[in-house]
Amino acid sequence: MRARNDISAFVLRIFAFTATALALSAQPYGYVSNEMGNNISVVNRATNAVVASIPVSSGAGLTGLALTPDGSYIYVAEQSMNSVAVISTSSNSVVATIPVGSAPVHVAINPKGTKAYVANSNSNNVSVINTATNTVVDTIAVGSKPTGITVSPDGTRVLVTNMLSSTLTVINTLTNSTYGTWWTNAGPNGVAYGPKGNNVYVVNQYANTVTVHTTFDGDIIHTISGFAAPNAVAVTPNGKFLYVTNGNSASVSVVNLSTLQIVARIPTGLLPTSVAISSDGATAYVTNGYAYTLSEIDTSKNTVIANLQRVGIYPASIALSH
Repeated sequence: MRARNDISAFVLRIFAFTATALALSAQPYGYVSNEMGNNISVVNRATNAVVASIPVSSGAGLTGLALTPDGSYIYVAEQSMNSVAVISTSSNSVVATIPVGSAPVHVAINPKGTKAYVANSNSNNVSVINTATNTVVDTIAVGSKPTGITVSPDGTRVLVTNMLSSTLTVINTLTNSTYGTWWTNAGPNGVAYGPKGNNVYVVNQYANTVTVHTTFDGDIIHTISGFAAPNAVAVTPNGKFLYVTNGNSASVSVVNLSTLQIVARIPTGLLPTSVAISSDGATAYVTNGYAYTLSEIDTSKNTVIANLQRVGIYPASIALSH
């Protein structure tokens, strides 16, 4: 009887350990790249607390980052090292470093998680990384000072904003060749597709505008004014609202995409640098570079509900696990 009770207790302990591990793995996290801190902060979004810090190369100058669709790996641009670091989210450690072009600033990953695309701002090109081998398999010339980058929902196109050309380069992902060039306003930076891929939204930092483009030929169908050095953009999953960070006014503007009007301006910390929206659309997260904070916004009320202090030194970008 004693042996049977011991076995039962052992099984219960194993079950409790497994349940705890599963609960931890299911937690929603935010991963924040800290440009001057040489690390990635791991934020538990349920408790709004930093739960881990992942060290990266000293002096790397971390900027944009992206998560693979399954949440297993982070690809983060190391601007000062001309490389991309690959981080395992299961071990919170760097597992690969990939040489790319000069001064990489942003990364985008295709929906299948098989390719990562890196905008290299000084060499005016895009590096294409095979995520299975973590090697660069192609390099594509684009415009002057490529900055923002995104992949279409169907994975067939990559859009790159060229800040000094006032253009976007369209890349065909099947051939890794340029498909065309779209004109926009001055200083294009952040770029995002609508969730159904029906429109493209470009924030133009020098013009203080957001341009709405068709996906067929890139024509501008509307220009929205009233921003202050906008630098990043995110679309809610239902496609109804746009959240735009204003680098010069410590705020986020909310655009109603039915009316194409700004309907709210939400105060954040100094120099908001990136914005990401949860998969349920309920929360937006904004990194504030000069404030060293992370703002959490309730999108139903468009109010800040939490400010995570000292998330890192000059937080530059955020990606969310779901």
